[in-house]
Amino acid sequence: MFRRSIFRASIMPVFRACRLGARRLQSTSAPRTDGFTEALPRRDVVAPIICCGVYGLSWWMAEEGRIKGLVEQIEMNTDPQAWPTPKQLLNHFWPFVAGTMAMMLESVACKFAATEDMHWLCTTAMDDDLKATVALCLLVAPAEHSPAFVRAVCEHGTMRRVKEIITIYKTLPREQHDDVLTNACVLGAKVAADPELRAQGLSLADFVWMMPAEQALMYTPYGTEGIAQLWQDDTGLLLRGGAVLRLAELAHGPLFRPTKKDSSIVNQELAGRLLGRLMEQRTRLLAEAQTLEEALLRAQRSAGPATGKRTIWQATGVHRGETEAEVNRRARQAEIESVRAARVVLDEQSSRPSETHLEQYGYILNVISSSLLGFVYGTCRGYIRGYMQDVTPSVCRELSTYVGRRTAVGCALLVGIFEAAPMIKREVIQRMGREEIKSYKQEGALEQLIGIDVAYLGVIAMVNFLFPFVLLPVAFNPTQLLVPPSDTLFPHANPATTPLKPS
Repeated sequence: MFRRSIFRASIMPVFRACRLGARRLQSTSAPRTDGFTEALPRRDVVAPIICCGVYGLSWWMAEEGRIKGLVEQIEMNTDPQAWPTPKQLLNHFWPFVAGTMAMMLESVACKFAATEDMHWLCTTAMDDDLKATVALCLLVAPAEHSPAFVRAVCEHGTMRRVKEIITIYKTLPREQHDDVLTNACVLGAKVAADPELRAQGLSLADFVWMMPAEQALMYTPYGTEGIAQLWQDDTGLLLRGGAVLRLAELAHGPLFRPTKKDSSIVNQELAGRLLGRLMEQRTRLLAEAQTLEEALLRAQRSAGPATGKRTIWQATGVHRGETEAEVNRRARQAEIESVRAARVVLDEQSSRPSETHLEQYGYILNVISSSLLGFVYGTCRGYIRGYMQDVTPSVCRELSTYVGRRTAVGCALLVGIFEAAPMIKREVIQRMGREEIKSYKQEGALEQLIGIDVAYLGVIAMVNFLFPFVLLPVAFNPTQLLVPPSDTLFPHANPATTPLKPS
């Protein structure tokens, strides 16, 4: 009896809650007659249909021969003084759209990677100066967020041509660099992130070259990414090449207000992340810098003084070209100055944490900013909808607040799901006994990627159906444009297992 009474007392609150919930579900409030209910936004099924249509169109475009036919008909505007024709404008627009669709829907990229068009883009088209610009535009977008697509690109030997493009641009002034070089640098940085592909990729010196002292350029963030992947392989070159000083210049300034010319928040954030990784091995880097500076000074002294003026013509200001010894001495002096500047930076940045605040809490900022933007957008849309329904101003204000709250909740929910999507995907794949896709040649890779894309589209359709007006605030959320994506990961230094390579 005693046990029965204890059990009855423990479950009584549950019964009360169930009865209260049932009464609330059965009771209905009186219908409103002020037009509030009629002005509420209806469930949206148009946007999911459009998304599914875009998916089907992207799948159709990945068929054999379609991309090759479009690239072969490309027509570029070579006269900067003339207005481009409609066909030329289309040729600028469609490669960007096609690459973006392959980036968002990886199953489309997987299907396209198995076609002959992919092989043609990575070989024949890349060797043609005009077609290479379109080929890089098509390849870079999916490669930026898919290691498997990067592997597929490298399997066709594309990095040989990418290296040639970067070498050609190195001979040109920085003012003449364009998006072709930027796309080549993107591929180089993504290849450096895969340890198995680094032998085909760029060297650490190439990534240091992407970070000029004068100003930040469009490809500077990818130089930082490449250095973050390779610096532990050759710390001597990191110190001699001036990369540490360039990083300090990019990271300098108040939060979201970098001081370097033409720099951006992304440059500042990526440089701060990499400096934090360097601080994990600050003591060893300082010791390496001291040893390296002493070795360079000994080499400078052993080379002797610089050659003086030998002829009367040189004394009057007529100079000849530098000798090899003078070039070596000047380069060595620049390396000494870079090492000394690196030591100063390592001393000044000693208190920098290994991870930045945005790296730790960027996803929270992304959710909050999207919900705030959704609240503002939903409030405006709700008020306009009420005004168009000829309801009273008080009802318009109530409607706008109600719709704004719902839109804010929907935006936060959708962004939160996508922020947690990599973790959820990894857990689901593990529970299903499958492996994460690292190469499109894996068994069942296409079917698995189709399932992932369908799940993404299903989440978008469900959230958009339950909550009004969520797609536009999420798509134009400013935080996701300013903060580096969550898949831009910089490896942490491990002093126990990662020896520093001496100069």
